[in-house]
Amino acid sequence: MNVISPFQHHGPFTAIFHFMLMGVSESLVLSTLFSLSHNFEGSNRDPTTDFRVTGEPVCWFKSQVETSSTYGSHMSGWLTGGLNFQIEHHLFPRMSSAWYPYIAPKVREICEKHGVQYAYYPWIHQNLISTFAYIHQAGI
Repeated sequence: MNVISPFQHHGPFTAIFHFMLMGVSESLVLSTLFSLSHNFEGSNRDPTTDFRVTGEPVCWFKSQVETSSTYGSHMSGWLTGGLNFQIEHHLFPRMSSAWYPYIAPKVREICEKHGVQYAYYPWIHQNLISTFAYIHQAGI
């Protein structure tokens, strides 16, 4: 019904334009969220470096944490469907995102205990600044 209704109430070109506008908007939002979650200053872009240099096996948990970031809190989680808790999502992909804000402090504590770099930005603009700085450094 959602696909048919625009064609019933508008001309075909207007309906197609609306579909394309929704697709572009959704793509921009998702690509921004993924960029924030995976491209930031200090991110470990290649978790296999230690293996290639020293032969030490790659720790899956460490690589998941050090290649992702978490930003914001409950409100950001509500607005993004939990995508702002990217570290928790990578560690526990089958867990409901409603639980991520509750487990995040414990995940941070465990990471600190084991010397794993946990990237947390309390506000989205801090993560955005870090992402722009990272992209600028990568482009140099």
